[in-house]
Amino acid sequence: MKLLVLGASDIFARRVAPNLPALGVAGVEVVSRSGRRPALPPELAVTWRDDAEAALAQSPAEAVYVTTENSRHAALVQAALASGRHVVVDKPAFLTLAEAEAAAALAAQKDLTLAEATVWADHPRVEALLAAFTAAGSVPTRVSAVFSFPPLPPGNFRHVATLGGGALYDLGAYAASPGRVLFGCQPDTVACQILSRGPEVDTAFVCQMTYPGGRSFTGTFGFDTGYANRLDVLGPNLAASLDRAFTPPPGAALELACNTPTGCTVEIIPPADAFARFFARALNDMAHGHSPTLAEALLADARVRARLSK
Repeated sequence: MKLLVLGASDIFARRVAPNLPALGVAGVEVVSRSGRRPALPPELAVTWRDDAEAALAQSPAEAVYVTTENSRHAALVQAALASGRHVVVDKPAFLTLAEAEAAAALAAQKDLTLAEATVWADHPRVEALLAAFTAAGSVPTRVSAVFSFPPLPPGNFRHVATLGGGALYDLGAYAASPGRVLFGCQPDTVACQILSRGPEVDTAFVCQMTYPGGRSFTGTFGFDTGYANRLDVLGPNLAASLDRAFTPPPGAALELACNTPTGCTVEIIPPADAFARFFARALNDMAHGHSPTLAEALLADARVRARLSK
């Protein structure tokens, strides 16, 4: 498969491009409107372009990866789907629920895969977490998350409102997705409060959501503190903790700490790459046309993000 990449982002260069040759991607065309050309793996055949519209009209690629400023996602995804190509788009895939619904409808109409690259749950530690609850005869009922880090550089687009910046847009996927992954449903209630703001955008927020059956999620997210990245998952007879939950480093073994009535255990999860596993899943689905699973995940998270933003 050939891939057209719209945007020469750091996340593409660091986390996506190194995995593509092993996933059967023979070559990529990269559109860099700014002229930025990050170093890419030498075994990956790369063609550079500077115009997304021309690339969509001329490229032989079967799939598109949209990795630009957040404000450009919706128009580029719509254009890519309209051209008959499968699409993966960075989180947040869209800034409004209406944009998400329109894109999902177009993907279904054209029998195409549309996926949002919220990849943390593709790490095998999440599989191990769910297996630990099954082994304990339990299920997750209370989830607490913290993902907060030091301020981003002044020139980062996440500080700019017109580019879709702000903590709610940038980190909202990590507030929306744990309920989908661990509870498998939409919340009954959603409460969200902005904690801090910069000159143009929100820089931190706290949220609380309740789910059917007395389940809950609480989270603190932002870019105005020291670094913390943690997920705590509680249920009858089990409390589990995951450090580096939302950005698991690909080259490190990670711990899954479990506390049960019989004592504490720490399972070591071998190194794995969540981006590689996500893209392998997306590319496999593309081979079969439309992917209801990926589209439904995108829409589920978009619905929660819309409620967080009210």
